[in-house]
Amino acid sequence: MIKLFQRTCFFVIFLIFSLCCSQSQLKSDELKSKEEISPYRLYEQRAKTIIKKPEGFVPKAPETLTLSNSDVVVNIYARDFAQGNIGYIEIVGLKSNLSVDSAAFNESLIPLSKIEWGYRGFFAISPDLKPGLYKMKLSYSIENIQKSMEGEVKIREVKFPVSTVPLDLGKFSDKEYTQRQEFQQYIEDCAKRRTEAFRSMSEDSITNSLSHPRDIHKITSEFWKKRVYMTYKRKAKKKVAVPGHSSIHRGLDLRGDTGSPVFAMASGKAVLAYKMFYEGNMVIIDHGNGVFTYYMHMDSIEISEGQHVAAGDLIGRVGSTGTSTAPHLHVALYVRGIHLDPLSLLSLPVSR
Repeated sequence: MIKLFQRTCFFVIFLIFSLCCSQSQLKSDELKSKEEISPYRLYEQRAKTIIKKPEGFVPKAPETLTLSNSDVVVNIYARDFAQGNIGYIEIVGLKSNLSVDSAAFNESLIPLSKIEWGYRGFFAISPDLKPGLYKMKLSYSIENIQKSMEGEVKIREVKFPVSTVPLDLGKFSDKEYTQRQEFQQYIEDCAKRRTEAFRSMSEDSITNSLSHPRDIHKITSEFWKKRVYMTYKRKAKKKVAVPGHSSIHRGLDLRGDTGSPVFAMASGKAVLAYKMFYEGNMVIIDHGNGVFTYYMHMDSIEISEGQHVAAGDLIGRVGSTGTSTAPHLHVALYVRGIHLDPLSLLSLPVSR
């Protein structure tokens, strides 16, 4: 009986020891397996882009340009390699010891984020950039040996629309109304708030999720459209037209009934949520590395300054506040001081 008990104990101890060794080996194999996966293999396994969009809206597939050598692969994307689009760059090492020092488009540095499979960044193709060939440059090192590579990106011209029909902005077309002394401090305060919001500096927070800013897709005024605004003075209680002014539409107008939802286009932090004089109820979201989206003329704001949001989160409701002629959403994309077509963001295969 004692011998049977001893054999049983020995067998149990042996099983426990074998199980512990097996689990230890599995963990070791997992770590080893992860270490052996090349950066490019991790890149191929990266999360795919998820887009929340209204029925009937299909983002255009991006144009792609690839630069490569024996050390690195650089994939460059844009909805169109044309004026007014946001660009996106992914840098992947073919060797595990790649260190990227800088990337630049047209001599402008692209802030880069280091992630598991490599580096990524966003850059602006300005609406004012002349069509032609522009350099994409990369500086990197392999085992402390400094190297570089470059390629050319051909940027095409875009024929932006022009409107010659004067827009009547109601009381905002009245020069005497906007020049009232009682509004001047408010106007100045709004300008300061806007400037301060765009000074925000944070790390890249865009994930693989993006969102259309509305639940329906209907453009009522295109990006970078040249528009004429009516201006008048009052004489004897009558409107008297005076020379108006033209301006570039730096965002996109989307139709919506008052109270319909407005969504954040990407994850980030609200750096402004305030009722402005000209912009009406306005939200500015900082997405990191100098990338911002902002939303104007809303009926209400549903978030607070300092609040973090994810792509597709409700941030406000469509309205007609500020210099607006009817309920709509004005949405804009602002990348390090340059306005771009906001919908061009939705064509990018963003991932982390």
